[in-house]
Amino acid sequence: MKSVVENFVPQGGKHCITNSLKQIFTYYGYPMSEELLFGLASGLSFLYLNQAASPMINGRTKVFEFEKKLADRLQITIQCKAGKNYDRIFRMTKQMIDANQPVLIYVDMPFLPYLGLADGSHFGGHAVVLFGYDDEERKFLVSDRDQHDALIYTPNGQIAEDFHMVDYDDIERARSSSFRPFPAKNKYLCIDLQGYRAVNQEVLREAILDTCESMLYPPAQLLGVCGILKFSREVCRWKAFSQKKRRLAGITNYFQIHEKGGTGGGIFRRMYGDFLKEAAGIWQNNRLVELGEQFIAVSFLWDAVAELLWKLSQTGDIQLLHMISERVQVIYERETELYQALYALTA
Repeated sequence: MKSVVENFVPQGGKHCITNSLKQIFTYYGYPMSEELLFGLASGLSFLYLNQAASPMINGRTKVFEFEKKLADRLQITIQCKAGKNYDRIFRMTKQMIDANQPVLIYVDMPFLPYLGLADGSHFGGHAVVLFGYDDEERKFLVSDRDQHDALIYTPNGQIAEDFHMVDYDDIERARSSSFRPFPAKNKYLCIDLQGYRAVNQEVLREAILDTCESMLYPPAQLLGVCGILKFSREVCRWKAFSQKKRRLAGITNYFQIHEKGGTGGGIFRRMYGDFLKEAAGIWQNNRLVELGEQFIAVSFLWDAVAELLWKLSQTGDIQLLHMISERVQVIYERETELYQALYALTA
């Protein structure tokens, strides 16, 4: 048996969860940009985390915290469901597709063959949309964030497919994975857009204030602008790492910043800048346009850091660490000023 969700049009995008949500919202008649979804969910963040294998930075809020805030602000329902019995999950997924419901699922990335990732590079928080299946071929139709006009980069080169045909067995492994971080464990989202509240000034104010407060007054020193400052200081200590670990830290954090890693560019700062510019039109406030442009300018400063991290991944040269530290210190100062200005505008 074959089944495809009627009138579902796969779309490419910048970031996995915003692109997946964008496709669901569009399908049900509520088109919204990735940038607006990202900003409404107060998705912008910062984390510096020391891990045994490699230190890691991250520029967006936690999986599921993002979705909950988005649902609360739009007065819709987004439920994260899961189950230990994959056979039941498999049957339910096919039933949803038969009922013309695209299914937003979480998967562990190295189990998706088209991404060509190393076996050990686990990340179970990657979001994709299932919108069809073919029992004879034993494959699901998968919409990821690539498309013919939206390239994504993999270890095997660029891919730009409107959708992917993925074996049932590979989808099972990707969905059932319990590897950290963010083990997938058969999680999927059920989205009910009844009660949808149109985006207005008050919704935008709440979302922007939330981002400013979490960045300026984080609960721990590894988060928010404190985390950026910590990164600027800690990176100098990477000189004590082995050459192998230092190079791994370079490549890991290059992809945490660069658009090739699914951040939209500049560790999500470019997406947030575009959100503010879009919000300005809804709010009728040109100051948001100015601040949006400044966030985009900061995103390019982050991209410059990413290029230094790329060089570090290729050479392990400890001379690069001081340069990275100095540039991140400047970013810390610029971002602090921007959140303070946004807070003053919206508080």
